[in-house]
Parts: sequence; structure tokens; C-alpha cells
Amino acid sequence: MVCSLLEALLWTFGFLLAQGLVLVLLLAILLTAAFGLQWPPQSEIIDWVLATDLDRSFLLIGTPVLGGLFLLLPAIRLREGRHFRQRIGWRYPSTDEIIISLATVCPIALIGNLIYDVANAWWQSEPTVAWPSATVLRQTSLDHLYSTFQGVPYPVLIVAMALAPAVAEELVFRGVLGRRLVGRFGIVRGVLLSSLCFAAIHGSPPHAIATLPVGILLHLLYLQTGTIWIPVLVHFCNNLLAISLVHFQLSQQDPVSPALMLSLSMYLVMMLLLLQTRSRKVEGLWLKV
Repeated sequence: MVCSLLEALLWTFGFLLAQGLVLVLLLAILLTAAFGLQWPPQSEIIDWVLATDLDRSFLLIGTPVLGGLFLLLPAIRLREGRHFRQRIGWRYPSTDEIIISLATVCPIALIGNLIYDVANAWWQSEPTVAWPSATVLRQTSLDHLYSTFQGVPYPVLIVAMALAPAVAEELVFRGVLGRRLVGRFGIVRGVLLSSLCFAAIHGSPPHAIATLPVGILLHLLYLQTGTIWIPVLVHFCNNLLAISLVHFQLSQQDPVSPALMLSLSMYLVMMLLLLQTRSRKVEGLWLKV
């Protein structure tokens, strides 16, 4: 069986729903433990969350992603059958595959940063009247997100914002959804559709737009190597680089110029071509649907 557009939308919605369910359940447990079955008014609950620093704790940051992953794994197992590991490419990558793939982390991060800066400048300049939900969405920008997590311990950030999203998102958007979309629509349209679904879960429009090239690269790496661990590794390192720059307040460089972005894009193409010659992937991985 292959993946339809409806199934792609269901997987995308289900990914967000799984995290939302875990978050709601966690909050219900915490509120019940603190106040019993008679919960106080909403204003008092907000004061309690702020007073206990719960909004900056690992519980609300990492638990929804980690818990959502455990909810999604049975769905992946059900969709792919008993041999789901072989289907999505569970083998360990070779040293060559790891080295070449890691060489793409910094270039794609720079490209994503440039795209985000341009998209965010456009988004912030749009009048709120033209975008009824702009006020809410603008508060979910990367800058706001990172400032919210300033007080979170670094190891917590690694697990909650680097490792957990890398594993969960790659299993769904490359291992299951992306592979099946490629099998249904071909490489070009399949990669683009899966990357659009991947971008759609990333909050504000500037963040989603900046995530699109990252999703395309991750899918191409997956197709080139035939192992899910390569996109997981690159995704993790990309997230780790971003949170490290913010957490340690490293000085930001000058904006990336279009000429440099073109050079970085050409570099990524060369890395993908080199990876094709060095990879020992199983041919036709995306056809195993």
C-alpha cells in the first residue's frame, strides 16, 4: 500500500495531536496532585505554574515530545507491520556515510538561518489586520521560543529540543510518511510533500519556511543512504547547534549573503553526490511500502 495525501495529513495532525494529548494529561496529573480534584480558577493556575517555574521545567518542555514518541511508535508498528525496522532502514550507517552527512550540518543551518531572517522580516512587517491570527503566531517565533528556554539546563535542552524531536520527526516524516509519499508520487513530489508536512508542524510561518530546506536535505540523505539513522543524526546535530548558540549566548555573525547561500547549496549538492558513491544503501528503499 502507498500513502495518499489524506494519510499524509492524518500523520501530520496525529504527530501534533500525540504531543498535545501527552501535555494535557501531564498538566491534569500535576494539577490534581497540587490542588486535588477541585481545581482553582485559571488565573490561580497560571500563578502557580509561574511560581513553581513549571513553564521552564523538563516536564513541559521534553515530556510531550518524548511521550508523543511512545504514542507514535505503536502506530508506526501497526502501519508498517512486523518488519517495520527493515522497511524504514534500521541498519547502522557506515563511517563514510556518517562523516559525509555530518558535513552538511553547518551549511544547511546557515541556509535555514538566512531564510528565517528574510521570512521573519516579511512576517513581522505584515499588518495584523491582514492576518487575524498574526499576533498569536508571531509570539511563537524562534526568538520568543529560545528566550523562553533561557533558564533551562543544557542537558535538558539536548534531550528535549535536540534528541527527542530528531528521533520522533524522522521516524514519522522520513521513515513512514516520506518513504510512502515517494513510493506514491515519485522522488521529487514525494520529497517535497513530506517536507511540506514536516515544515507545517514547526509553528510560525517563518520557522516553517526556514525548516523546508532542512526537511528536503534530510529526506535526500535518507534516500541516498537507506538508513533512518543518518537523518536522525543530522537532525539532532542541527538542533544541537541551534540550542548551543542560544544557550551559551555565542555572538552572531553577519547575515549570510545570497552569494554565500548559493555556494553552500552547491556544496550540499556535492556532498550528496559524494555520498551516493560511498553509501551502501539498499536499492529501492522507498519502494518497500
